Amino acid sequence: MKKYFLRLILPIAIVTGAISLAVTQSSLYRQIGQSQRLFNQVYNQIFSTYVDELDPEAFTKASIHSITQNLDPYTVFMVEDEQHQINVLSKGKYGGVGIQLGYRNKTMSVVAPMDGGPAKKAGIMSGDVILKVDGEDVKKMTFNEAASKIRGKKGTQVTLAIKRYSEDESIVFKLIRSVIKVKEVTYSGMLSPTTGYVRLNRFSRNTPNEMHKAFQQLLNQNSKEIIIDLRDNPGGLLSSAVSILDMIIQKDNPLVSTKGRTKDSNRSFYSRRKPLIPDDVKIAVLINQGSASASEIVAGAIQDLDRGIILGQKSYGKGLVQSQYQIDDKRSIKVTTARYYIPSGRFIQKRDYIDDKFILNKTEEDSIFTTMSGRNVLGNGGITPDSTITTELMAALSSQYWRRGYFYTFAQQNKHRYQTFSEVLDDLTIIDKFNEFIKEQEDDIQLPGEKELRQVKEKIASLDSMNVEANQALETLSVFYENQEEQSIASESNDIRQVIILEFAGLMNGPEGRVKQALKDDKIVKVALDILSDKLVYETSLIPSQISEN
Repeated sequence: MKKYFLRLILPIAIVTGAISLAVTQSSLYRQIGQSQRLFNQVYNQIFSTYVDELDPEAFTKASIHSITQNLDPYTVFMVEDEQHQINVLSKGKYGGVGIQLGYRNKTMSVVAPMDGGPAKKAGIMSGDVILKVDGEDVKKMTFNEAASKIRGKKGTQVTLAIKRYSEDESIVFKLIRSVIKVKEVTYSGMLSPTTGYVRLNRFSRNTPNEMHKAFQQLLNQNSKEIIIDLRDNPGGLLSSAVSILDMIIQKDNPLVSTKGRTKDSNRSFYSRRKPLIPDDVKIAVLINQGSASASEIVAGAIQDLDRGIILGQKSYGKGLVQSQYQIDDKRSIKVTTARYYIPSGRFIQKRDYIDDKFILNKTEEDSIFTTMSGRNVLGNGGITPDSTITTELMAALSSQYWRRGYFYTFAQQNKHRYQTFSEVLDDLTIIDKFNEFIKEQEDDIQLPGEKELRQVKEKIASLDSMNVEANQALETLSVFYENQEEQSIASESNDIRQVIILEFAGLMNGPEGRVKQALKDDKIVKVALDILSDKLVYETSLIPSQISEN
């Protein structure tokens, strides 16, 4: 009797559960239907009775944006222009003239023309300032509007008017757009006889092929160690991250999994083949606060599987997966449909990505996990490095110059005075020239506290401008700040020179030249080289212990 009872009770439990689930789903759909009717009633009432006639398209777009703003930052409604970055990621190419654009001090300029693109073939150079696009003043447009006007279908024409500091008059270029293939590996090469280096800008459709080529070239040069630099890499395609891990991790290891509400959102990815990089090649991955999404998948999987060491600062903390749904030819919505989990089980998204009041199925996540070898790793929003290395902040005066774009503008305006980058390096008077440039600027540089001093001066003047003691005290402070500025110029001269040189390197040798120059004084890269060159230190870093900080 007992056996028969068990056989009967099981189907009853399943049927009861199915009925309960159906009732729950039915109740949810009924609530959704009621909410939609309420929304439509309010919407119709506003359009039919509001005092001013509203633009349906503009108002609807704003309403949808208001809805998505209550969700996580990555669920967004996009119109044609806003889909460009998504298309670049998914297709790895776009229609345009091949220019990397920069925007500083409300000025759009050419960071670098791309090799083989229409702009470079026509003679457009790094540092050129774009004044007009098809006759329209760039200053009257937003950066995205101007960039969108420069892009376009292959075979169509765009006219750019540019200012070049070596020329008195503006120069007009009529360019025929072509298909521009995006390059994601900014630089790769050997930093020492045995250590290779790869700097990856983003994870797009082109990334796996570019990284495979870079890794293979480094291995062909007998690399025994490889540094993968993912600093300030905002991420991109999940599939690209998986493909890169496939080149590093031994076959049949878990890489990442995604979990969501729909069947398609629940997937697990494993390494599928023998890795390109042999196990005896040591790996260091560099991350910082700007490393997000796919960057965190790569760094986190390498950490969880004890395949290499992670150095730098804690990463951004984006553990959400988005899917894009096309509404029509010009509009789409990007919706967060899943969470991703790296091999240790960590969900690395910052916890406050959505207001809990909107959520029915709240989940709690653990904060401490273990790697394959038993090392403790944290799941507190982002990837915490095995060794945290803090970078030195710019000093007070240098940071003021940087925020105002003075370093770049100075290099931009003086680039034509040098034939080669070596001439820039050999110029012993470059700091003097820069100081003269600073004196010509209209903006007033203020050291910390100087703004408050001026406010105090104004208040005292309004209360008692004839107070001798107060005025003497304020004059003493003013002299103090004048001396401080002179001392800062002297004490920061080496740092100022380094940044100036970096800007010239980027303008004269492109993004690759800038990275090569930056690596010479890169503190985190130097630490990575030291650890990778010492077998004992490297292996000790992968032994179970507490997370260390430098």
